[in-house]
Amino acid sequence: MILRSLFISFVVLVAIYLFLQGRTINRSSEKPVFLRADKIAENHQTKIDITVESQVIPDSLELVTLEKDYANIWAHLNHLYATNDIIAGKEYYTESWFKQLAASYDGVIEPVISRKDEYHHFYIKNWSNDGLVCSAIDSNAVLTYIYPNEEKESYKLHMAIVLLYQGDHWRIDAIKVIDNNPHLIE
Repeated sequence: MILRSLFISFVVLVAIYLFLQGRTINRSSEKPVFLRADKIAENHQTKIDITVESQVIPDSLELVTLEKDYANIWAHLNHLYATNDIIAGKEYYTESWFKQLAASYDGVIEPVISRKDEYHHFYIKNWSNDGLVCSAIDSNAVLTYIYPNEEKESYKLHMAIVLLYQGDHWRIDAIKVIDNNPHLIE
């Protein structure tokens, strides 16, 4: 009888302990990335032409995904340019890219000058066999800068880009502007 009451009290104590532990867990109210609507990417429009010059040729579904994600990357790069908000586009940056941005992060600013990407001609130079790495040249990219007085200036430039497929979409890992002097479009 004593053993039985000790066993029952032990089970009750364990049940109370587990119940109290479950109540102290902090539950995040933040939805996972795949359930959130990306307002910045939804409101972004650009024209992207893709040319494949790689020995490994991606299939049409991979190209559609790449085009959509590349447009979303630029939507977030434009937002980053205008507001310095590194958090909004963190799912489109690799960890090393995000760490580099975070090292000089000093808060979100009020947008003064905004940028819009109008056109990209994306030359895929290397596509990995596993479809997880893409290095490319973004030739004749047209970026338009919009100033507070509504004046606009458009520039044409060439960039080398490295994208990595991580999680469920492409992320930017490196970008280098190839021209030292971007061409002003009149």
